[in-house]
Amino acid sequence: MANTQTPPDFFVYICSRNPIAILAIERLLTPGSSNWRFGVWSPNQLLVVPQGVHILLIDACSISEWPEAVRKWTDAGHRTILLVPESWDSGGAELRALHLGVRGIVHVSRDFMPQLSKAVTLVAKGQLFARGEILDEFYCGSRRLRPRSAAPHLSFREEQVTDLLTKGFSNKRIGTVLGISERTAKFHVCNILRKLQVRTRRELVNKYGEFALINDQHKSA
Repeated sequence: MANTQTPPDFFVYICSRNPIAILAIERLLTPGSSNWRFGVWSPNQLLVVPQGVHILLIDACSISEWPEAVRKWTDAGHRTILLVPESWDSGGAELRALHLGVRGIVHVSRDFMPQLSKAVTLVAKGQLFARGEILDEFYCGSRRLRPRSAAPHLSFREEQVTDLLTKGFSNKRIGTVLGISERTAKFHVCNILRKLQVRTRRELVNKYGEFALINDQHKSA
C-alpha cells in the first residue's frame, strides 16, 4: 500500500536547460512549501543526494534525454515528474512515460501553478499524478487502439522504442533506458522499420509523426 502521509521534509530538484523556467518553477512552488528544499540537477551530473524523499521535475521541452534521467532516478529509488507542453500526448506518450517510471505528468497550461503544486504533494505521498483517463489506462492495463486502416500495429514495447528513436537515441541508449540489451533494442528497431516500411531512422520519424496525428484525429472524431 502506498504511503499516504506527507513526509516531514523532502527535496525538490529542477532539471531544465532554461534558466527562466528554473526560476519560475521555484517561485511557483515556494509559497506553500515551507518543508520543501530546492535544488537544480543536470543530466550529466552524478546522482548523489542525502537520505530522504527526492523528486525531480524534468522540463521535457529542454531535456531531450529525459527518459535516461527518469531511469537513473527510478533505479535509485527516487521520483520524477515530467513537465510537458499542453498538446504533448501524441500517440500515447503519457502512458508510456508512466511505464518508464515517471510518477507525475503536468501540462504547461493556464492552471499550471495549482497542478504542479498538487502533483508534487501527491507524488511525495507515494501517489501518481496524471490526467484521469491516463491513470485509468495505466491501472487497468488497457492500451489505446490504433485504427487498423490508418497505421500498422506496433507492440507496446515497439512504441516505447519508437518514442526514443524520434529523440535520436542510439540502440545502446535505448537499451539502457528500457532495461534491455543493445541487441534486443536493435531487434525492435529492425521490426519497427519493417512494419512502417521505411529504410532509415529519419524516414521513421516523419512517418511515425503522421501516424500519431491520424490516431489523434481518430480519437477526437
